[in-house]
Amino acid sequence: MKALASRRLPRGVRITVVGSRQMLQKAAEVAGVRTPAEAAVLDLDNFPTAMLDERRPSAESGRACLEYIVRAVAEAKAGRADAIVTMPISKEAIGAAGSPYPGHTEMLGALTGVERPVMLLVSGGLRVAFVTTHLALRDVPRALTRGAIVQTAEMLAGGLRQYFAIPEPRVALCALNPHGSDGGRFGDEESRTIAPAADQLRRSGLNVCGPLPSDTLFTRALAGDYDGVVALYHDQGMIPIKLAGLAGVVNVTLGLPIIRTSPGHGTALDIAGKGIADESSTLEAIRLATSMARRLR
Repeated sequence: MKALASRRLPRGVRITVVGSRQMLQKAAEVAGVRTPAEAAVLDLDNFPTAMLDERRPSAESGRACLEYIVRAVAEAKAGRADAIVTMPISKEAIGAAGSPYPGHTEMLGALTGVERPVMLLVSGGLRVAFVTTHLALRDVPRALTRGAIVQTAEMLAGGLRQYFAIPEPRVALCALNPHGSDGGRFGDEESRTIAPAADQLRRSGLNVCGPLPSDTLFTRALAGDYDGVVALYHDQGMIPIKLAGLAGVVNVTLGLPIIRTSPGHGTALDIAGKGIADESSTLEAIRLATSMARRLR
């Protein structure tokens, strides 16, 4: 509601909120803003305010969130929306509601028939795509196949061309082990899987560097040496991109037949109901979705 009331919204954009009008009105009161008269609401009327416990995820709130996502995707697939911007969801709540998906990315893939969508985090000129996302660290090495790495890098390069107007993207590929395994002293994933994937990508004509140790790779990426980075697991990419602050971080899902962005942060239930949440990342997500839609047109 703070974002909708902001004067920093991109011009010429028509926004429809998929949600509960009751909840939106309550949120506006808590945030101390007026509901913009021009804001359209697609009211699913599926969560009365009397059921709300701001700081406790519940099956009922999780079910409502899932219904909002399903409807928003349907609107975009039908051509009634050029893009969707999703709000943070509680993974505990959607799990309690019976969702088999660990998060938005996997659910959006299932709703659009895409087997392996790619999560991309954007913060200014730093763009990081992930081979694996919500996965226990012990399971990451088994999930790092040559095919998964190649597909992620190709999707990242395609997204950079299509949505960011970078005709010949420079992509850096992270190593998994410290020092890139140091010639096999600290694991063999680099020589066995990651380097062959990089070679395959280069043979296909993609400008790929790596695998490179991530502790130095991200320093170079921040300096502008690369247009995009392929991270192998969640925290490897999330920590550096969020170090500069969450206000400018946007989550993008690549590989879908629709455009989807999201604020790059979670639900922050510890401050729910206080009216002090920062709307900056939501505004950035709306701006990026707008830019992507306009480029696609």
